[in-house]
Amino acid sequence: MDKREIILSTATDLFGQKGFEGTSVREIASGANVNVAMISYYFGSKEKLFEQMVEYKASFLKGALAELVNNKSLTQLEKLFAVIDSYVERIFQSPHFHHLLHRELSLENRPQMKDAITEILLRNIVSVRKIIEDGIASGEFRQVDEDLTITTILGTISHLLSSATMCRKILHKHKDFNPFHNKKLKERVSEHLKQLMRSHLLKG
Repeated sequence: MDKREIILSTATDLFGQKGFEGTSVREIASGANVNVAMISYYFGSKEKLFEQMVEYKASFLKGALAELVNNKSLTQLEKLFAVIDSYVERIFQSPHFHHLLHRELSLENRPQMKDAITEILLRNIVSVRKIIEDGIASGEFRQVDEDLTITTILGTISHLLSSATMCRKILHKHKDFNPFHNKKLKERVSEHLKQLMRSHLLKG
């Protein structure tokens, strides 16, 4: 990785662990083994660094989704199933980052950063909407509310993994159960959402 990527990777870890307010630029510089001036050179401010961190994380999924939309060998339902697997995998892999994003999106004290984050995340949702639209247009899917269908997928994952404590309570698990490192739970969430979308989208 080059210096910029090392800074972004370090910032992702620290922001995820300590939150935006709890992480200083000096800590990021120390963790990335660079000086503070280099962070200022690449990003300008902590807020801009955070925005670029979100862009960095979202770009990996963006490319995969764009490729998926254009894949002619899959049905639209198969594409949507791949989307579900991708989102579940990413949130299970980086729960602290996911929690941090939702926290920032719920706050009003950094409106410019909040708007920038929202725009970055919405770019990926465009691809998911395109899959559903194409399915409706081709007759594979019945007519549904596209926006709320997407919200159902993302909202189910987000709510269940909003905190380890909440997840344990919902699933009636003991206090030692760690949902973020549980392969069976990850598979259970994916399968549930696929069954839900199959029933919701397919005709008859």
